[in-house]
Amino acid sequence: MIRHVALFTLDADAPAATTRSLEDGLAEVERSIDEISAYSYGADLGLRAGCYDFGVVADFASAEDFQRYVDHPVHQDFIRERLTPVLQDRVSIQFEL
Repeated sequence: MIRHVALFTLDADAPAATTRSLEDGLAEVERSIDEISAYSYGADLGLRAGCYDFGVVADFASAEDFQRYVDHPVHQDFIRERLTPVLQDRVSIQFEL
């Protein structure tokens, strides 16, 4: 099992509706990509200073399933249309469970 974690810092001038747009887009990603075993995402709760603004955690049965997710057109559309226009910084890690 592969776990993918991605964290995002959004532009300071990102529209107020950005979080909702990201959540809606990721819901479409989840519905569209069968290789996703588990998927969760959301905005930072603001409980600590210095955190990223938004995060995604996704599990996959194999590295091949993860790569299909990365390359999937719906995922690529999400990145291009919803994430990139508001993105300041991104970090990610993949590890085996």
